[in-house]
Amino acid sequence: MSDNIINELSLKKASTSGALIIGLAGFILTDSEIISLKQVMVVGVILFSRNYANREQLLKLTISIKQINPDLIICVDHEGGRVQRFREGFTDLPNMRSIGEYYQQDQALAIKKAYSIGVIIGIELISTGVDFSFTPVCDLDFKVNAAIGDRAFDGNPNAVSSLVCALHNGLKSTGSIGIAKHFPGHGFVASDSHLETPHDTRPFKVIKNNDIVPFKALIEQKIEGIMPAHIIYTDFDNEHTAVSSEKWINYLKADLGFKGIVFSDDLDMEGAKSLGDAAYRANLCFSAGVDILLCCNNVATTAAILGNCAENYAPNLALQAKILGLKAKQSYSFDFTQNNIWQEAYNIVFDLH
Repeated sequence: MSDNIINELSLKKASTSGALIIGLAGFILTDSEIISLKQVMVVGVILFSRNYANREQLLKLTISIKQINPDLIICVDHEGGRVQRFREGFTDLPNMRSIGEYYQQDQALAIKKAYSIGVIIGIELISTGVDFSFTPVCDLDFKVNAAIGDRAFDGNPNAVSSLVCALHNGLKSTGSIGIAKHFPGHGFVASDSHLETPHDTRPFKVIKNNDIVPFKALIEQKIEGIMPAHIIYTDFDNEHTAVSSEKWINYLKADLGFKGIVFSDDLDMEGAKSLGDAAYRANLCFSAGVDILLCCNNVATTAAILGNCAENYAPNLALQAKILGLKAKQSYSFDFTQNNIWQEAYNIVFDLH
């Protein structure tokens, strides 16, 4: 038996303390989703536009999730601009590039706007039972990657650092948390990791001195989570994407001092499928040091991961405590528009003073 086959078999059988966040099909929980949410390895749900009709429906959905287990976390991609899963009834937030453009003219105002966007996101999500959003986007805008594009604040690492830190502070002020993405940087590759596995061939030193700078700034202010990219950075690890690279995740934790939770991006993205079948790529990420896997859109993938990994699940109390720390720490009235803090933040973002 070849070494590669032996390694693959041993990887599939390895025990893990990592956890899983799953996607849902629609506006209400299905019977099979309820069963999945009762699995000890499943710690939460990620929501999408397909799960949202209006705020009343969303609140009913989040209540039904927490009735299964009040410790389940509920999250969403809600950055502003074109990546905002909930529209009607929520503030239509600007893209982050527009805030970066303000920064070039008035740094103090741009920082206030970024902070205020964090406040708006936090209050509006928590008011409907959602704990946090996967934001801020820390990628630099090199004007070459359409998948990132106007989701990024700027191409200057120092400007991006200031703005992502401000947005994170705004989130924290509401009792929510931040997840920095896509480590160590998705902005330079032209291809989209949703569609293929990109390769970034720049020297590590260049990435360290540019792309990693905003992540380092957020680590210094104790960002709660980081999401590595489904990208191969050939000068640092030419075999594994960052999310499946023990070398990258060790660098994140040991060299940069990150103490929070490492999330995968969606394991059904094409950039992840090159790693192997669902169970194999899940265990590869867990073995590399990922704490929580996202399985967003494919029921079969969720079933395969649970079928393979659940029997080898070995709970880690320290990780479980960190996961509980992701839950919203404050509560807000369903009618958030009456909240004075929200009103002030809204006025700052939309220049209504």
